[in-house]
Amino acid sequence: MAGINDLVSNLVRSSNGYMNFVDYENSYREDNKEFLREDLWEFRIISPPKVVYYPGDDIFKRRLMNANLSISGTVNGFEKRMRGNYRIIQKTGQETGGSVTLGFIDREDQAISYFVDDWKQKISDRNTKYGFRKGDLVADCQMLILNTGRQRVRTITLYNCIIDDASLNENGVETDGSDRSDIQLSLSFEHYKRDWDNL
Repeated sequence: MAGINDLVSNLVRSSNGYMNFVDYENSYREDNKEFLREDLWEFRIISPPKVVYYPGDDIFKRRLMNANLSISGTVNGFEKRMRGNYRIIQKTGQETGGSVTLGFIDREDQAISYFVDDWKQKISDRNTKYGFRKGDLVADCQMLILNTGRQRVRTITLYNCIIDDASLNENGVETDGSDRSDIQLSLSFEHYKRDWDNL
């Protein structure tokens, strides 16, 4: 029986070179390389806004539960219709801005809550409408993609991040068993850079 299986395998592998990669030993085993996992990441602010209260890296990282990065995959360009109804396409650039939403779980010290509220206040004070200059209000951030050994394999640097939205839970309820800890912070950024750290 083993002889027939070997014969079939040899016939399949010698089929003019097409689909020869469909072979576990030579293609899919790949020396024990693993898939990247979505739960191995780190998000950090590498330069916080200058005039905004920042709770520090330790609190920021410990209370950050998720990060959803929205970068457009669109390649911009134009097209022209030529005589004979031929369509000619030329690509000219790509979007380099985007947004990121960060989900936090805050504590009784309200460090994250105060951070997001102070950022909004420094953009435009609720009472006086006074605001600081853009250079004092923007942050540079990084999203680090890690492998199973927690080594950095990809770094996305986000430039000139600024707050878009962060609503605080200030409701009152009639019973216990609920909390105010969940905070969603949405930021926009002007430009990003992607580094491939393991190639």
